[in-house]
Amino acid sequence: MTGEPDEADQHFPDEATPREVPEQAIPTSEFGLHDRTWSEDQWLELLQTIVESGVGSWKDITALVLGHLNPSQVGTSLASSEGFKRRYGKGNTMKIVMGWVYQQAGRCADCGSRLELQADHIQGRESFPDPLDADFIENMTLRCRRCNVIRRPSHELGGLTNLTAEAALMWILLVIRPRIRVDFIRMCRLYGMTMSDIRMQEAWAMAHWLARAEPPAYGIENDEASSYDLLL
Repeated sequence: MTGEPDEADQHFPDEATPREVPEQAIPTSEFGLHDRTWSEDQWLELLQTIVESGVGSWKDITALVLGHLNPSQVGTSLASSEGFKRRYGKGNTMKIVMGWVYQQAGRCADCGSRLELQADHIQGRESFPDPLDADFIENMTLRCRRCNVIRRPSHELGGLTNLTAEAALMWILLVIRPRIRVDFIRMCRLYGMTMSDIRMQEAWAMAHWLARAEPPAYGIENDEASSYDLLL
């Protein structure tokens, strides 16, 4: 085993063990750890499996996509910027910003996605002596949240996958299917995640919830004598 599991790593009495849960529907080996080479058919297979396993419904997924298509606050985030107000004047800023918003193609400048679009600087604020000087309409573009975040110096491993960190946490849990929290965190680190452990511990709650579903959709290992090792 990868280490002695503490109480949080073990399932509660009403939770299923791995032996009580059907074999996973998606062979991990067909996907690999990262998603850059996945085909459209593989993405579809993953989505269908999520629905068929009862983790989500088509209604849930459709409603989520519709919500993320809404470019919420793309204009107001710029119009409220001190740099934009200083350059264009308080009364003119929103009109200029919204004119720019309507003229965009409505896709991420880097990956082409229409989901979770945000206004982002073409030339970053760090390139200007006064960071507020970066706030002018010709210096703005649309990027999805993922592509926006991975441009930050603190995300040097960003861009290796199409999944955001929050999505990758669920990918590892639902497809790699670690049996204990220790291995879940270890796989997240191997994947390249750099956030604090508490984010992964919170995501591990999904394993407990699914282990108590009826029928159970997840199994949590609690046998200290087991020779189970996720990497093997």
